[in-house]
Parts: sequence; C-alpha cells; structure tokens
Amino acid sequence: MARETEPERSHWCIVVADDHAPEWVPYGALELRSVPVQYGCLGGSATLLHRALHRAAAIAPSSQILVTALEEYRDRWEPILWCVRPEKCFIGNKCTSPLLTLAAAILSIARLSPSSMVTILPARCYVGHEWILRRALRQAASEMMHVAEGSAMLGMLDIDEGVDEDYLMITRAGTGRGLAANGIARRPTAWVARHLRRQGAVVSSGIMIGRAGVFAAHISKHWPGINQSLTTRVAMAGAAQRECDISSILQHRMPGSVLKSLQWHPPAFPQRVFTVCDSGWSGLKSPHAVARIAEIMMNRNDPYESLLSGPTLQNTESIAL
Repeated sequence: MARETEPERSHWCIVVADDHAPEWVPYGALELRSVPVQYGCLGGSATLLHRALHRAAAIAPSSQILVTALEEYRDRWEPILWCVRPEKCFIGNKCTSPLLTLAAAILSIARLSPSSMVTILPARCYVGHEWILRRALRQAASEMMHVAEGSAMLGMLDIDEGVDEDYLMITRAGTGRGLAANGIARRPTAWVARHLRRQGAVVSSGIMIGRAGVFAAHISKHWPGINQSLTTRVAMAGAAQRECDISSILQHRMPGSVLKSLQWHPPAFPQRVFTVCDSGWSGLKSPHAVARIAEIMMNRNDPYESLLSGPTLQNTESIAL
C-alpha cells in the first residue's frame, strides 16, 4: 500500500450548512425574506456560516475544508464560499436529508485518505467565546490518538442553561481519555433539562472529531446500498471539478426506517465526549433559542471581535477534559 503524503495525513473539516434550521430575517435586511439561521447574522457583523468557515480554517488548510449547503439559498452562501473549491461543496435541496449530504462529504475524504482526521462543524450555532472553542477543537484532535472508539463529540457545559438543547448522558470512561456517552435526550423540557444537568449531562454540540474511515464505516454499515451511489456521485463531481449535487431522489428509494437508521449519537454511534466549559454555546435549535441569542448579540458589541482580543492559547488552562 502506498504511503500517504503529509497533506493526506492532515486535518480535514466539514462545515454543515444545509441543516433545515429555524428561519430568521437577517438583521438589517431590506427585504423580509426569512432564511435558515446559519445564513443570517443575528445582529452581528458576519453570518453564522462565515464564522463557521473561519473556525474551520483555524484547524484545517483551506484546500481541505468541505461545505454542505442548500441550493435554494445559493444567493446567501455562494459569495461566502469563494475560497472553497466547487468539488468540495455538497448541495442538497429542501427535500434532501442533511444526512445524505454529510455522508457524501465524509465519503469524499475517506476515498482519499481514510486515516485522516475529520472535524464536523455545524454552521447553525452561536459561540460567545470563540477562542475557547477553537482551543478545545485543537486539544480534542490531539486527544483522539487515545480514543479507542475512533470518534468523539464535544459536550458543552456553561453557566447559563441551554435553551431547547439536546443532552448527552455521560459517565466516566473505563479506560482512555474523555468521558463515555451512554445516550442522548433530545430537547427535554426545562425541568427535565435542569435535572439532567444536576446528574452531569452536557449539551450535545453536534461537533464530531474522528478518522474519516471510522465515519465511512458507520455509513457503509447502515446504508450499504446508498453508499455506492454517493461514492459514484462524489467521484464524478471530483473528476469534473464541479459541485456535488445530492438529489432528494436518492432518499426516495430508501424506506424511512433505513434513512433514520444512520444516527451520529450514542449508543448507535459509540464515541467519547470531551467537555468544553464556558464557551457561551447555543445550538439554535428553536425559534425561542434564536430570538434569545439575537437579542444578546444586538445588545452588546459584536462578540466576533473577541477573536482578536481573547487570551492567547498558550496562557489558558485546559478546556477539553
């Protein structure tokens, strides 16, 4: 087997921007057209997608950043993705499951270098303290060398209660670094969420880090039929150096139970959890959560500027546990 070159061994990043997220009217927009929140600014100076791309560029070379996006909002994301090569853009439509576009992006990396490290970043999120999250991402990637499961997720632990978040049930790992995840509670009611927090649960960020081959094997296990179709589309797009269109027709051939069988949370997908403290995280999973963060952003200076004024990474304490 041929030895991998240094670029193939380096870090890749997938920015997920085709999530069917709560919609929002961009702050200052002249028209009243609402868009998925990741394409809006929420009162800040940059869209959430733009912020996610900067986050990705801090951990992976620009040539190894992939993006998933929705065709119907091309006017919102195309000007931002000028630095991303067309074949690294995976485009779905309003009926396409984000699981399909993410799977295609993962398979495109795995076919080149299954041992490469991949970070999956949701564009739909708010981060109050960017430098904390960036440091945690770097540290988690280095810790992955000691994770037997081959993948990990960042779990958020903040002073403020998360609004409409998913919670990971965690325990101490028997061996190795990080914590063990036993399951997930999806958007529990407020009193249940408070109870879970007292029991040690953390907010599921959706940020995953692992080997491309590990993610690809999980896709192949649950979608053996669609795996080949996606790989073919990825190869054709790469050869033509054009965007990879993922039509919803692909999922029409799949029973609903099969589509839902691919889960990226434990116990279906075993993974460790590294906790991140006080990053000011919000997954923006509901209009209530979006409105809350929009109000925060419009009542203070743009927190994105803190990237230039935050503590240096060398002088901070450990963030990921």
